[in-house]
Amino acid sequence: MAHGRTTARPACALDRGAFALSLATLAVAVVLLAAADWGTRLAGDSVIPGGPLDELAHLLTALIVFWALSSRARERFLVPALIASVAIDVDHIPDRLGVDWLTVGTPRPYTHSLLMIVVVVAAAVTWRRRREVLLGVALGLGIHFFRDMGEGGSGVSLLWPFSYHSFQYPHGVYLAAMAVFVLVDVAVCAPRWRQWALSRARWRPRAPQSESV
Repeated sequence: MAHGRTTARPACALDRGAFALSLATLAVAVVLLAAADWGTRLAGDSVIPGGPLDELAHLLTALIVFWALSSRARERFLVPALIASVAIDVDHIPDRLGVDWLTVGTPRPYTHSLLMIVVVVAAAVTWRRRREVLLGVALGLGIHFFRDMGEGGSGVSLLWPFSYHSFQYPHGVYLAAMAVFVLVDVAVCAPRWRQWALSRARWRPRAPQSESV
């Protein structure tokens, strides 16, 4: 059995797996989100490339928001939240095919509403075995609607079927909110980064000293 020192993991390594938070993954996510958000606004309502860019922006928004939460919340809810933050947009397919039975009177399908979140939370309360998955889905839907309201243009009819009023806010507010989440992510990650840097410095080999004659 070989003996030797163990190399500390770089970055903050708060979680394991493909969606682990580190300064490197955070930087990549921020750059990709900025590019996807900008591209979405340029592409407008187009299916290609607007659709994939918008879904990427939704996914990265949910990821950056979850990185700011506790590690327990990420462990329990992250994966279903990420899936739900993208999968909800399948409700746009009928409208794209010329069928408007999900969008009569509203800018987005009826499932883009708080009623959808209430239904999922109710299912989580009654279905204990899938409670964490369903709560993650509810969080992912909420984050999706949060971004939709800040995209500009049509907004979201959150109170359907009680009201068709569309709620929205300036895109700059969305950008400012995401900047706050990024700062929180950096603050969460920084202590682990400092710990890793100190451990690297502690294990750095000393330069050999010349023997005096």
